[in-house]
Amino acid sequence: MKYLWDKKRIADICEIRPPKSEARVKLKSMDMVTFLPMEDLGINNKFISPKQSRTIKETIGSYTYFAEKDVLLAKITPCFENKKLGIARNLENGIGFGSSEYLVFRPNKYLMNEFLYYFFLTNEFRTENIKRMKGAVGHKRIDKVFIENYLIPLPPLSEQQRIVDNLDQTFAAIDQAIANTKKNLRNAEELFESHLQKVFSKPGKDWEHCNLEDYVKFID
Repeated sequence: MKYLWDKKRIADICEIRPPKSEARVKLKSMDMVTFLPMEDLGINNKFISPKQSRTIKETIGSYTYFAEKDVLLAKITPCFENKKLGIARNLENGIGFGSSEYLVFRPNKYLMNEFLYYFFLTNEFRTENIKRMKGAVGHKRIDKVFIENYLIPLPPLSEQQRIVDNLDQTFAAIDQAIANTKKNLRNAEELFESHLQKVFSKPGKDWEHCNLEDYVKFID
């Protein structure tokens, strides 16, 4: 039951911002890794879709390091409010670098990364963090100390998996409903355009052709 779930500090069950030294140990300076700028981190996409690659030498200095299965969360406005986050997957050589405006979370063995991803989408989590964002207007960031101490419910792994499966199905149904709505809208627009074209392409016998300026006044 939910009311029996333990709650843990995020910092106690996640490694936050794993060290870049991991990449230096695993690969050489000219080895290729995934490069993920902020514009490539999706919204409502559980897994990232890498589009770019660079060498470790090009990225390790000023970019944020992450590895396969880590959870990436945009920490700056408006990206945080827009729900930019995702799980690292299909990284070149298992390693990635990206925007300095990412926070990277690596769950321990008691927490599923997909469960953490969905938790980061909750309104309560986002609202509480938005209230405590710091910085100048247009460059506000979430408070790292606050998020480290934020309490997350921690059900057993089997329950986490059940919740993730249920949410996967729900989001898939929502995506399908959106796709169907867009398709129906396109069909309606095409039907309207077709009918419009039919009306004006076959004028009646009593119709006259005239200059538009003879019947309307042009204002601008």
